[in-house]
Amino acid sequence: MNNRKALASEAVDPVVLTAIDWMVRLDNGHAPADVKAAFERWIAASDRHQQAWQEMTRALQPASQLQSAQHQSPAQLAVIREVLSAPPSPQRRRLLNGMALVLVGLGTAYLLKRSPTGMALTADIATSTAERKTVILADGSQLTLDAESAIDIHFSAGKRWLTLHAGACIVQVAADLARPFTVATPHGSVTALGTRFMVRRQPDRSLAVVLQHSVLLAAGPHQQVLSEGESAWFDSNGIAAAREDMRSYAAWEDGVLDVRNQSLGEVVDALRAYRKDYLRVSPAASKLRVFGVFQLDDPERSLRTLAQALPVRITHYGPWLTLIDNR
Repeated sequence: MNNRKALASEAVDPVVLTAIDWMVRLDNGHAPADVKAAFERWIAASDRHQQAWQEMTRALQPASQLQSAQHQSPAQLAVIREVLSAPPSPQRRRLLNGMALVLVGLGTAYLLKRSPTGMALTADIATSTAERKTVILADGSQLTLDAESAIDIHFSAGKRWLTLHAGACIVQVAADLARPFTVATPHGSVTALGTRFMVRRQPDRSLAVVLQHSVLLAAGPHQQVLSEGESAWFDSNGIAAAREDMRSYAAWEDGVLDVRNQSLGEVVDALRAYRKDYLRVSPAASKLRVFGVFQLDDPERSLRTLAQALPVRITHYGPWLTLIDNR
């Protein structure tokens, strides 16, 4: 169980994420002087900042350049982009052999995502990238998992308890008055008082959405009954009921991302589970508001649609990294 908890809590190093954001902002060495100056201040502020930047840029360079790279400058991003965009060659193969470095820089979460085992070896039921799964549990309840989700199941004579370690689930609960049905995350628990609801786990909070009948939501010392159509975010500090109808957040069950005035950052979070590369959106672009319906099973088309509808540009760095930033 400890392995499962560690797996679910793995996150990309925020310093590495900031380094990626600087890669976007520096824009092939042609960034304004104030942006370059801010980047130099960030580099100088911490040895960890410089280390993260060097890990990122060195890992994206061919092996012949690694030996002489002492300090990476914004102008070197042109070389990085050229190598990543190059056709197959011995140089590109050397780059592939060195990509373990950038995977380490991007964190264990990336490695597990690329692995065919990862969560599947540590959870009772799990899904991989771009995979949704529906199973019938021993009690007759129906469980559907979103992509990159993991859940443990514990049924006993007195309870039915599911622990969601990652991702999201929708449950259609079979009636059994003697055994309450609960889905738990580190932020609280959702117990069925009716038949159908969704739970999504995020790093710092979880979401409960009632699709039919009602549930009892418990978080810390707080409890609240949610009825059909109601939703709430919850963590160890309490419960925050949503004012809007959030049942569209469960549309992933049908392979659809139904977006109604959400931030681009939220949309990217949803698309990540359906892409095999690492998808990163800049802080500025993440604040853009999005409306629309997107097909989760065709995430590349979804990205193209976003690029057409929003003032953003999307840059692919080979099969490993995709960056989204304001135009």
